[in-house]
Amino acid sequence: MIISRIALLFAGSLLSVAVLAQQIKPADAGASEKTITLFRNLAALAPDYVMIGHQDALSYGVKWVGDENRSDLKDVTGSHPAVFGWDIGGIDIGLDKNLDSVPFDQMRENMIRVFEMGGLNTSSWHAYDPRNGKDSWVDTKIAVNTVSQILPGGARHADFLKNLDRTGVFLSSLKSKEGELIPLVFRPWHEHSGSWFWWGRLHCTREEYIELFRFTVHYLREKHELNNLLIAYSPDIGFANAAEYLERYPGDDIVDVIGLDDYHSLRQNKPENLIRNLEIIAGIARDKGKIAAFTETGCTNMEDKYYFTQKLLPVLEHSDLTRSISWVLFWRNGNKKHHFMPYKGHKSAADFRRFVAHPLILMQNNVPDLYRTYSDISSEISGNSPE
Repeated sequence: MIISRIALLFAGSLLSVAVLAQQIKPADAGASEKTITLFRNLAALAPDYVMIGHQDALSYGVKWVGDENRSDLKDVTGSHPAVFGWDIGGIDIGLDKNLDSVPFDQMRENMIRVFEMGGLNTSSWHAYDPRNGKDSWVDTKIAVNTVSQILPGGARHADFLKNLDRTGVFLSSLKSKEGELIPLVFRPWHEHSGSWFWWGRLHCTREEYIELFRFTVHYLREKHELNNLLIAYSPDIGFANAAEYLERYPGDDIVDVIGLDDYHSLRQNKPENLIRNLEIIAGIARDKGKIAAFTETGCTNMEDKYYFTQKLLPVLEHSDLTRSISWVLFWRNGNKKHHFMPYKGHKSAADFRRFVAHPLILMQNNVPDLYRTYSDISSEISGNSPE
């Protein structure tokens, strides 16, 4: 079903976007009620609002780690982000912390807390190589054959299942106080259009990648009974049209979120490239009844003090398609030499406050509970973040 920004004539009646959004469902036919509600609320918000997200926002920031109810964005604006990014790489080989030293027990607590706040959790998975226990990154010029070996019938399939089971156990532990699985946007096998990860373009065929993606999702749904996952497909840049973007697409019965990872376009002062990429994914999402999202981005250390209002905002405002992006997730704030968002006292902080005060942009303090049903969720949006 196509969801347009404008009202559509359907069955002789003029139906609003909000009404149409309440008719769509996630890819998983057995999705939980709260997962369905989340999906529909994201669809209803997307034509008019873009939520802002930040990786590891509650876990640490510049010059702090583990402070209660703190994030760098809250320090800057008074509000947490609306979307909270996580990564579960390391859980698959039994580590206590992820690749950025976030303890998984703390991550679980924070993910549940985000759910209780009504916010959105999304998680990537920098999976370790089941052949050798090494991390996700590989030589971009020398092909490895991990994927072919871990698929059913492959020599390392049993090793992959052990890693997938550990992953499933963690995801199964994400439960509310009532014991219900909390909804999560899960983004496995991301940036496959590049070759820096062992599941990337150089290292497996189109058919192998699709089989890997589909097997992973089916296994988590069926073996671990995870009916709380919205699945994101997120290539990096390198596509010029919808057909190229969809070249390794695992299927409408698998995917809920049509994503994009792009660190390059604005960093290289090529906003036209980002506009094209966002319009492509938004058009695909519209045609397939999915959610479009800018699933990972950022400029290292935010050297441009007007990045948000003069670079990013004009892109998001460019067209109906770019305005229909559900969220933008910025990467983490590790330290003063490696951060992708402003922190208190940073030269871009004032610009970011102006950015989040724009009517298009939503932070956590603007967004209603995404797990409740509304006749019109737009009417529940609160005032803008402070100047």
